[in-house]
Amino acid sequence: MKLFKKIPPRYLIICAAILLIFSLSHFRSLQSFELISYDFRLKLRPPLSVSNDILIIEISDDTLINLGKWPLPRDFHASLVDVLNSYGAKLIAFDVLFSEPTLNDGLFSQAIAKKNNVYLALACYFKSDTELNYPFPESRRILADITEPLKKSAAGSGQINVFTDPDGKIRKVPLFIKYKGGFIPHLGLGLACEQLGLDLNKKQIKKGYLTIDNKLSIPYRPSSFFLVNYPARWNRGFPHLSYFQILKAHNDRLKGIRSDLDLSIIKNKVCFIGLTATGTSDLKATPLENIYPMLGLQASVFNGLIQQNFIRDIGRSLNTATNLIIFLLAFLICLKYLPLKALLLNILLGLVYSLVAIGLLIFYGLWIDLFLPLSIIAVNYVSFTLFRFFEAVQQRKVLEKELDIAYTIQKSFLPAEIKEFANLEISCFSHPAKFVAGDFYDVLRLNQKNLGVFIGDVSGKGVSASLIMAQTISLFRIFARQYPDCQEVISRLNEELCLRLKGRFVTGLYMIIDTQNNRLKVCSAGQGPLLIFKKGEDKIYEKDIRAEMPLGIMPKVEYKTADFEITKGDRIFVFTDGLNEARNRKGEEFGMENIKEALVRSADLNSQLLVENLKDKLLKFSASSPQFDDITLVALKVKD
Repeated sequence: MKLFKKIPPRYLIICAAILLIFSLSHFRSLQSFELISYDFRLKLRPPLSVSNDILIIEISDDTLINLGKWPLPRDFHASLVDVLNSYGAKLIAFDVLFSEPTLNDGLFSQAIAKKNNVYLALACYFKSDTELNYPFPESRRILADITEPLKKSAAGSGQINVFTDPDGKIRKVPLFIKYKGGFIPHLGLGLACEQLGLDLNKKQIKKGYLTIDNKLSIPYRPSSFFLVNYPARWNRGFPHLSYFQILKAHNDRLKGIRSDLDLSIIKNKVCFIGLTATGTSDLKATPLENIYPMLGLQASVFNGLIQQNFIRDIGRSLNTATNLIIFLLAFLICLKYLPLKALLLNILLGLVYSLVAIGLLIFYGLWIDLFLPLSIIAVNYVSFTLFRFFEAVQQRKVLEKELDIAYTIQKSFLPAEIKEFANLEISCFSHPAKFVAGDFYDVLRLNQKNLGVFIGDVSGKGVSASLIMAQTISLFRIFARQYPDCQEVISRLNEELCLRLKGRFVTGLYMIIDTQNNRLKVCSAGQGPLLIFKKGEDKIYEKDIRAEMPLGIMPKVEYKTADFEITKGDRIFVFTDGLNEARNRKGEEFGMENIKEALVRSADLNSQLLVENLKDKLLKFSASSPQFDDITLVALKVKD
């Protein structure tokens, strides 16, 4: 336990993810989804070529309409065998179970025995899935055996068992089934070996292949058995002839009637005979379509073996290795790149892998996992993005806490609240656009009759601006106490900031109010405006304060001081550009006219109420629009 505590959590998560992917891949936990992706790839594939040796003879709707209900009397089968042999059929296979004796078995048996080229079908019984052992499942009894007379006459027989996947589709068959110490081959396999001249008894399994007679190697992996390679949909694959039409064409020929059906195509063909009529029990779901006659499955097995055109499942080990590689690639992409670029690269990775997986199946018959790798890419990206999101939220919480501390510290740089000085009434307000501001103000008691007011705005916003603001206020307080003249204080402050600021600047306005002589001295370094409301005239004046170059840009700047007379009842108002440039949702600025109007209407109120009224007016104007710049203002009133 102590060892796990020392390991960083992210490494434990990565190890858990690798273990999960290994388990899902090795134990085929998502096999049902992989089967869907497998079917999708097969449907994208163009139809495969089929052997010219194959001919499908289907007991279709027209056959049952003309010859009677199913099962057909076996004398019809005898007639069909005779007709096929008379036209040179090489092999004949019935995908029909003849497990019950009938009156016409003698005729059918005699027809089968004439040329010794007829193969019949049987079905084995499996009590449970535990009997489906690799490499060969074992059956304890025959579910539907061939009746004895027919079995003796037939050239051979084969089982037609299939394995149904969880989704109800048939994709694989057992090529051999153990029974009473021997082996029963699949019907399609028996026919293929007869066609190729191979000895079925000479078989061995080695390295995922079933080898017969040291000549035919068939992919045969655990839990997969033999994957049926359906060449195309039913109507686009093998050539078809109707059971009834063959008998009718032959009968017409005997009567001298010309038939549209050329029976010469039967010559040297391997004929597969089976039920395809609508609604019969021999129609099952396959990867290519949901209703597919099992007669086509027998022909597909034969076709794949004859042409050695197989589908190979690469197996659990290679699939597991592939899935782990995909995970590592997707992980490295998410680790190295930002979310948007990582998303695009992961989509590209998934697309490339999908094309590879589709191409391998279509062109080489290799079946590799598709659903799980794509799921790994998607889940990996989502998980990584969520992790980054929660990490960013946590970092934001830490940052917000630090910014709260910074805001508290910054507020400590602002002056202690001074509401009155001599015959002056004072109100100040500052609100940052972010957590901390680049705007600032300071109010200093220079002596018993003089009050210094400084307001400024640092270029930019946020933490860097707030640090410059703190530095500027500290320097101002030093110079304001050393030099009694506005011009000298601003000049000294400029020289000092030129040494400290690189590519930044500060606009500032410093004014000294002489309450004994009723004089206002102002020096501006790019900061304005200065508004004075004259009570006797009920009018606002925007004073010319000769704003010079901002602080910190260039040394040796000559700043000028403006001198104004103030009288009882006058109001003095200074602010930063965040006030007049505030915008509403339409993009309109608050502007000077709104500020002046608010000052005129609040002329009889004290400074604090005047500021509150102006804030309310600004709030209604902006209508909760985001604040783009810091807002700072100072209002003074000369008492009556």
